[in-house]
Amino acid sequence: MHSYSLNSLIVFYTVAKLGSFSKAAETLFMTQPGVSNHIKQLEAQVGRRLILRGKNGIHLTGEGKIVFKYAERIESCAEELDRFIKHIRKEETPILRIATTTVYSKVFVPTVLGSFVKSYPNVTVKLDLANTEEMLGKVLREEVDVAIVANPRKSKRIEVVPLVREELVLITDRKHPLAKLDTVSLKEVSKYPLIMREEGSATRSVVLQAFESMGIKPSIVFEVKSTEFIKEWVIEGRGISILIERAISEDERKQVKIIKLIEPLYLEVAVVFLKSNRVNHAIERFVNHIEELKSKSLVCS
Repeated sequence: MHSYSLNSLIVFYTVAKLGSFSKAAETLFMTQPGVSNHIKQLEAQVGRRLILRGKNGIHLTGEGKIVFKYAERIESCAEELDRFIKHIRKEETPILRIATTTVYSKVFVPTVLGSFVKSYPNVTVKLDLANTEEMLGKVLREEVDVAIVANPRKSKRIEVVPLVREELVLITDRKHPLAKLDTVSLKEVSKYPLIMREEGSATRSVVLQAFESMGIKPSIVFEVKSTEFIKEWVIEGRGISILIERAISEDERKQVKIIKLIEPLYLEVAVVFLKSNRVNHAIERFVNHIEELKSKSLVCS
């Protein structure tokens, strides 16, 4: 048996985290004397003072800081267990909430989701569309379970499963001066009006970083969230753009010129989800399915 009460440890963690006995009492739906009793009980069990009260609030003692670190880990495990128990108790059909970009929702995700739904017909899939930064925010806030994103930024809370590498290319209308070229440098591209994706787009970030690394300032004429809108403007001769090659359909290839970049640019696409949510059976099945597709070289089809 433990020489301390887990309940008292959780109360201590809440007080230390919020820096207030009264706020902890409100959060835990307890009375303030009840909170104080738990702290006294834990201190008696540990044999040391853990919290000191002063005019400027509460302060943890040296021993209190050490206990807090352990309590923090226990609280994290408790939350993870709670999510798992809630998940397995659900009687309704398992739901997998996925976020991805508009482009991938049309040219990439259907292949992945089509085979996934076929393999796991009991899982209901809900699809949400956003740019890379928006999707990462949704994952962190647990508004979606997984996201298919490009160049995800690193986070201790997020697990990343590499999916596929996408090449970026320049597209112009057929009458554009650059249309006669098969390859082009970013320096040459910078001389013409460029239509870009919006803030938060991985494509935009990679392209602008490439220009900046070369000391070049591109001539951005328009910024827009819709890749379809960008392609329409390019076809109409209103500007040029840099997109992933997969975003150009067969019909659109007859109306635009796809030009390789001399300085190759890529997007590293991955599946991301909260590490703490790996216990979610729907997420586990989806990740396993992705790994299976990769092993069979079907993920790029």
